[in-house]
Amino acid sequence: MLCSKCGLALRGGDEAALFICPACGLAHEPGDRGLEAFLPLTAAITTELAVAGPVQYLAVWRLVVSVETPGESAWERIRKAAQPGTAYLYVPAFSLLRPVVQRLGVSLVESQPALELVPGLPENVPPRPALVGAAADRGAGDGAQAADAAPDFGPFSPVVVSREDARVLAHFVYLAVESHEVHDLHSVDYRLEPTSEDLVFIPAAWDPRYIHESSWRLLLREFDDLVA
Repeated sequence: MLCSKCGLALRGGDEAALFICPACGLAHEPGDRGLEAFLPLTAAITTELAVAGPVQYLAVWRLVVSVETPGESAWERIRKAAQPGTAYLYVPAFSLLRPVVQRLGVSLVESQPALELVPGLPENVPPRPALVGAAADRGAGDGAQAADAAPDFGPFSPVVVSREDARVLAHFVYLAVESHEVHDLHSVDYRLEPTSEDLVFIPAAWDPRYIHESSWRLLLREFDDLVA
């Protein structure tokens, strides 16, 4: 598959839901008329703390949703706190693992980061240092080390969650957010309707110490209080 703009081979894999052009940054999404191209967004690094290790960019769907609940809810609290801005639901798009989708999705929804966005992918992102790559290779043969090895997808993550799947998973993330304040999820009565979504690449650094964030440290100022 080739980029509709520059004609270069698109980047993806067997599980890819979208394909990214490494040259111009266009995302290509399968549709009824073939591949439909659009420009994703990239969030700037806003952390005020030092970063250890290479920076990688994680694909995340940021959704605008309409939510109706019969009373007070965690989402209503988040929505009011975000005013006069928009409260977003976030669905990680780089992994199909349930803990990753839930933990990072909930963390982003509850923090509602003020993202500084630019269209496309950032330029001049340095490759992963050879030392990191060597450590990951060594970890592949050792169970304990493999668990701590950084993902080898390079500076930009794959996109394995489609737009349609993100709209479905929005319900999963929403209920996970509500479960922090509602003990009996069977009693949750709500209506959620996604109205629009953006594909955003969020800067992060792999660090196995961040177990509650699925070993990812998001390089945003809203997450600086998690750094020891």
